[in-house]
Amino acid sequence: MFLLPLFSITACATEPTPKGDSDGIPQTRNDLTADEQQQLDNFLAQQKANMRFIEGGSFEMGDFGHKLDWTDGLPLTGQPDNKPLHKVTLDSFSMNAYKATYGDFDIYSMATGQPKEGMQSIGIEIRQPNTAAGINWQTAQHYCQWLGQQLEVPMNLPTEAQWEYAARNRGEYILFPTDTGEIDPGRNIWTYEEKREFSDRYNSVVLTVPIVGLYPPNPLGLYDLSNQNYEWIVDWYDPEYYVNSPEHNPQGPKTGTEKVLRGVAAGEGSAENQQVVGEVTVGRFQRDPNPPFISDDPNVNQNYDTSARCVANSKTLVY
Repeated sequence: MFLLPLFSITACATEPTPKGDSDGIPQTRNDLTADEQQQLDNFLAQQKANMRFIEGGSFEMGDFGHKLDWTDGLPLTGQPDNKPLHKVTLDSFSMNAYKATYGDFDIYSMATGQPKEGMQSIGIEIRQPNTAAGINWQTAQHYCQWLGQQLEVPMNLPTEAQWEYAARNRGEYILFPTDTGEIDPGRNIWTYEEKREFSDRYNSVVLTVPIVGLYPPNPLGLYDLSNQNYEWIVDWYDPEYYVNSPEHNPQGPKTGTEKVLRGVAAGEGSAENQQVVGEVTVGRFQRDPNPPFISDDPNVNQNYDTSARCVANSKTLVY
């Protein structure tokens, strides 16, 4: 089992006021103690080590079901928004091997003087340093941009095209974003029984696998592209975007009301006969970037199942 290093954080009597730049990106405090600076340095070194360089190229983005022999010309999904299949050409980039964890966000919060994420009392048991952080879109984007400032390379959430290209091993016709392109419950994706055991252990209704790195990565070295929290994408969502998407480095629509989500695996079947299925690499989802509260209880983390994975937008290997 691979677990990211756990970082201890020195508590402060009062939280410093974070300083933001003109884009609203929180800035690193200028009064870090020596211990805090060492924690930040260790964190940044780990983030560099976790980046995976992905050589750019061209691929056909979208539902490629009709290209496969065994589908009889049928699509992979009934979704209308992942069609038509269209050519996309991407520059090279680097992607973090893991979703950002609560341990990562604790360092971010410490360094920028912000409150910690995911501190709501309901579900606090699953808030571990090596579990994928549940956050809204703006928090995810600011984290990636801040991380890029620290590493001195432009960073953002991935574009939808970057995520699919990476999940499909540089655009191959791969159905599931696992090590083999197939689902093997218990080896490269968890079973429903494992999900239920986890939920019962923490008295939680959260049926995702929040611990990062439990299963083998895909061929590019990326973990948990399926089987876990949704991943926020930088693009605005438009169900018709693929019709007019530009070929080179598409960035999504200029405006919108919802952001794209990718990844995750879901349970299917009755309570007596549950199965776990992996989400296909071409599946698209969408959500309000800062969802309205679904509960009047402020102790509920409404973003528990949406996480961040950062991308460094450099055409050359930077680490």
